[in-house]
Formats: sequence, C-alpha cells, structure tokens
Amino acid sequence: MTLRRISLFVVLFLLMGLDSFALPGASPGGQALNLSKFVDQLPIPPSIQLRGRRPFELTITLGQFEAKLHRDLPPQPEWGYDGSSPGPTIQIERGRKLTVHWKNQLPEVHLFQAPKGADRITPDVRAITHLHGAVVTEPDPMDRLHNNDGWPDAWNIPGQEQIAEYPNDQAARTLWYHDHAMGETGRNVAAGLLGLYEIHDRYERSLNLPSGRYDIPLAIQARGVNADGSLYYTADIANEFYGNALAVNGKLWPFLNVEPRKYRFRIVNVSNARSYALSLAEADDGATSSGNAGPAFYQIGTGSGFLQDTVILNDPSDPASPKLVLAPAERADVIIDFSGVAGRSFVLKNSSHDPGTSALPLHLRPIPRLRVADAAGARQIIFGQMAMPDGTLMQTLNGRSWKDPIEDRPVLGTTEVWELANTLTDVHPFHIHGLQFQVLDRTFFDVQAFLATGKINYLAPPVPPLANEMGWKDTVRVLPQMVTRIILKFSPFPGYYVYHCHILEHEDMDMMRPFEIVPPGTLELTPR
Repeated sequence: MTLRRISLFVVLFLLMGLDSFALPGASPGGQALNLSKFVDQLPIPPSIQLRGRRPFELTITLGQFEAKLHRDLPPQPEWGYDGSSPGPTIQIERGRKLTVHWKNQLPEVHLFQAPKGADRITPDVRAITHLHGAVVTEPDPMDRLHNNDGWPDAWNIPGQEQIAEYPNDQAARTLWYHDHAMGETGRNVAAGLLGLYEIHDRYERSLNLPSGRYDIPLAIQARGVNADGSLYYTADIANEFYGNALAVNGKLWPFLNVEPRKYRFRIVNVSNARSYALSLAEADDGATSSGNAGPAFYQIGTGSGFLQDTVILNDPSDPASPKLVLAPAERADVIIDFSGVAGRSFVLKNSSHDPGTSALPLHLRPIPRLRVADAAGARQIIFGQMAMPDGTLMQTLNGRSWKDPIEDRPVLGTTEVWELANTLTDVHPFHIHGLQFQVLDRTFFDVQAFLATGKINYLAPPVPPLANEMGWKDTVRVLPQMVTRIILKFSPFPGYYVYHCHILEHEDMDMMRPFEIVPPGTLELTPR
C-alpha cells in the first residue's frame, strides 16, 4: 500500500506565511534553520483524565527539563509543567471541582536574559499560573498561596507553590493554562510554561463528535530556535516576540497520520504575539503546496464553548471562503472530514477502511443573545500609547498602567457594553478574566479627531461580527482604527480580575488593567 501522510504544517500552516500578521517593530527572527520539515510525528501532550464525582486534587510541577524540538537537533533545556511543554492536558467533567497545587521548582536562573525594557522586579525567576477562560473566585488577589485566577502580582518563587481552586461549572470547552507573572509572562511562556485544559459534559457527548484518538489538540506556538537547538527570546520587550520557527505540541513542523474519516481538532494559538490564518492545501510531494484547497474546516466552537451554528471555513468549492484566523489566546473547535480524500498526497496511509460513524452537526444548541437594551451603560477602553522618559512608546489601556488605582468597578449581576477603541496600527487580542462576552459589532472611527478632541466620530455603519464570532468569547480581536463593541454580564462572582492585551510583550509593558466586580449596593457607579 502506498504510504501517504498529512503534514500539519503543509496542510495547515505552510500557506499562511510567517509574516502574515507581523507588527512593526516585531522581534527579529534568529538565523534561518536548515532543517528538514515534516520528519517528526505530531506528539500528543500527556493527559490527566479526572473521572468520577468527588472533588479532585492534583500536584503539577513547574520545572526545567531537556527536550528535542526536532529530529535533527540535540536535546536542549526548556521550561514546562510536569516535565513537558505543552504540559499535561487536564480533562474533567463539568461541575467537578479541582484543586491544583502548582509547585514552582524552576531553577533560580532564568532560561533567557531579561529583555531590555522589562520591569526589574526581583527575584528574576517568578511565576503564577492562570487558567485562561476559567470562571473562578478571586476575593483576595494578593494571597500568594491561595490564588485561583493567577493575579499578576501574586507570583511565587522557586520552592513555593500556588494553590488554585477551579469549580469547572462551565459548558464543554477548551481552555489553556499559562504563566501570568507581572513583567514576566512573555519570557515564561516563550520558555514553555503552557498547557491545555478540557471541560466535558453530557451535551458534548450527545453530539457523537470524533473522540478518543480522533480528538486531537493542536497547540500552535512561534518559537525562537538557534542553530544548535537552544531557545531564544526577544532582546527588547518593545519588540513583540515572533520567533523564527513554528511548533505544534512542542515539535517543529510535525506531520500527522490520518485515516479517511472525521477528526476533531482543538486548535489553540499559544504564541506570544503571532496570529495565524489557517487553511488546508494539497501537497505535491509532502513538502510543498500545489495551491489546491484541501478539505473544509467545520468550526463547531470557540474557546468558550459550542457555536449555535457550525461555520464552514476554507470551503474548497468557494475561493472566497474565509480562513480560520486566530490571534494569540484564541481557540477554535474544528472538524475536518478526510473520508473523501483518500489517496491524495496530503493523506497519509489509510490504516483503516472504516470511515467512522461520528457526526458533523450543522446546528447546535441555541445561544441566548445579551441585549443592549438591558445594559446598565457603556464603558470605553481606549487602546493608545504614551511616551516614557527614555523615549520608549508604551502601549496603554485608557492611558493607565497596571499599578494605577482601579477605576472599573462593575456591579455583580449587571450587564454592560464595552467599547474597545483602537487608536493604534496593530490588531490587539483583548482578554477579560473571569467571564465571557459576546461580540456586537465593529465600526471605523476618525482616530485623528479622537486624539484631538476625545470624541468618537464614526465613519461608516457598524460591521457585524464574523459568523465564527457569534458564540461566547473570552478573547476578541480589536482591529486598528475601529471600535469593537462587546456585551458582557458580570456573573457569577464578585472579586478582583484583569483585562489586557494578549500580545504578551504588550501585557508585560503594562497594557493590562485590574477591575473589581462589586456586590450590589456596595458602590453607586455609572460606567464611563
């Protein structure tokens, strides 16, 4: 039988181009890597499957280990959780409580030198883990031992631990965990401190989706790799880190054997700054693209659960069909059906003639839409910049830094519209901790007039969200020269949380603000 294979970076990533979404001033790539592509099989991160009804308790260790990023590179040190990067994928049922002891056993010397412009916080090695997309309580953000959300200033040092409680009272979805230490997030994630987290429920199982070995996580990360296989990070925090190589699940340019059947891919952009426009393309010889479109993507969910209706992307019958675009921290739940393409060059060996009996639902559970009429008001978040004493331009939210006093205190149980006005030239992935939101629309506005007067003048009618943005979200792309409106309800917990740009170098340069959800009657505040 003719051996055939599907190379992930041929069919998913080769066509997008490494500079698809490169920003001005991005970190320069290292020297070009003279490596053969698609020679390593895609690894699947280790899995911790928590079954049963009792509350669970885990200990997961942050540490340094050695790993081979590629067949032709020697093992080199990197950081991770429980000896791997990505760390173990935690799988748990909805409503099952989990306590994790995140034990910091990192070395006292960082894998990378501190970049120019980074906060000079001591000690240099510090970490705190944030479960991205989780709804948790955070009543005392500066409690370094018991910290559920990963408050940036509550970091710990080698020899200490963070104890986090996750109620997991959320519908089925793919979350991810990563470091969130103040001024250190970009450096720590580039070193490998990240992993995936899946919540499952009865509704998900009722859909008969591809499961088991046909349900595959894809953690996409831009890495900085030197010729000897060692890792590097940006030398200047003002330069967003784009690296010079792409890894999936910790391997550079891997391939994946597939059968002629449906597969479910949980695609997570865990890169510091790089966005992706993903599509399938047929390969001539396993290493180059013929330009012919491959099978379509059927997106059934975001990082915050299932969509109401399946969205078809990369439709080979439609040249204008949109690609799957993911900014840092965005996730997509996608089904790809390979059953009709057996024998073509991007298909690996058909090891089974069984096409599988899993389903491809086109309509899922209805998603109630939050109503603008029910909002208590609107709150503006301005994406801008200010000059530092040394001439560096620091990107800011509402002209404030992380250390400035809390200004945003929404009331528990209320709904607000947030107007995210981007005066900059970059696309900023905007993430809010502790809750989910819905995207309303995007509208171009006169940036120069706003900078002169502080008033927003719209230049065109609103643009509705993309079809695959119509579900719940915890991260949204805020496009330049546009106001992106989102609507959110502050529930179910009061407490202290964070919103920020998820380009990690921007976050480390204070493009991040705290907010407090207060109980009703605590304060009488009107949103800005």
